Amino acid sequence: MKKRIAVILSAVLAVSMLAGCGKENSGYLKDIKVSKYLTMESDYKGLALTLTPKAEITEEAIVQTALSAYNSAVSADNGAITDRAVANGDTVNIDFEGKQDGVAFEGGTAQGQNLVIGSGSFIEGFEEGLIGVKPGETVELELTFPEGYRNAEMAGQTVIFTVTVNYLYPVSKEEMKDEVISLLTSGEFTTVDSFWEYCIEYLEASAEYSYNMEKESTVIAALEEIAAFKELPEALVAKYKENITKSLDNQAASYGVDADTFCTYYFQMDAAAYTQQAAEASARQSLIFQHIANEEGLNVSNEELEQSLVAFVEENELSSVEELLADADKEDFREYFMFEKVVEFIVENAQPQ
Repeated sequence: MKKRIAVILSAVLAVSMLAGCGKENSGYLKDIKVSKYLTMESDYKGLALTLTPKAEITEEAIVQTALSAYNSAVSADNGAITDRAVANGDTVNIDFEGKQDGVAFEGGTAQGQNLVIGSGSFIEGFEEGLIGVKPGETVELELTFPEGYRNAEMAGQTVIFTVTVNYLYPVSKEEMKDEVISLLTSGEFTTVDSFWEYCIEYLEASAEYSYNMEKESTVIAALEEIAAFKELPEALVAKYKENITKSLDNQAASYGVDADTFCTYYFQMDAAAYTQQAAEASARQSLIFQHIANEEGLNVSNEELEQSLVAFVEENELSSVEELLADADKEDFREYFMFEKVVEFIVENAQPQ
């Protein structure tokens, strides 16, 4: 699935509400005489870029991803493992009660507690004492709290834990069940195999996204090193401010706060300062990309734009281009596709690593 390029920052694809009487006042890159604002102090071809290779998808990552999702739907009556003994690394669901001299002590009792065996979450001997125990069985563990334990009253004290293993969570594909998959995904996937393939596709897409984001940020940083600005087009900065403000308001609302509170927490500045800073950064980066597109013939024609929009809709599983453009400006997409072309051009023409 396509992701918005980093240079757009937060909301280039949002609706632009600006209007102007002159072309350059439109805020569109295609209408801006870039040379008026920007010069490149050295060649952008042959840049030294250090790119981390795209992450390989390991079997361990697939298992971890699939089980993490799957186990969120597991319960005593749904997918729990009850036919084998506890082994190191298992996640077990237990009930336990701790007593000192026959009296239950505070904090020593719980029901339906999940515990990863071998995690060291409980005092020494507790987790080890459950290895080999089968679901439905109860054991008594005589244990001693360590000296310096966080609860000073229990430090160094010997206690008895009575522990019942309720069930285990699956640890492999073989222990997963079709009916749990169907419940977990509301019927979107009905077999373990189909869900497993989805997890692989998800990890591959995530790796591709991470690689592309790193590639884009590396290209942007390298280009900014060799770009010199005289000034910035006011209409372009205003356009980005409009979009970033809208994005900030939406993000802040999702956390139940206003934009100033959100920006103070995440960026240590108020919304106005952050918006101005981010809009100017977006404008600088966009001008660099437009300059290279002009020089190298990388601008997006009307025909190419229409084709790219159709491909974008298909890749993002939208119903139509009309749906896509209902809340977005077509010219913003033209810039987006141009940004992608420039990134690939810079990478292809970088110094061999």
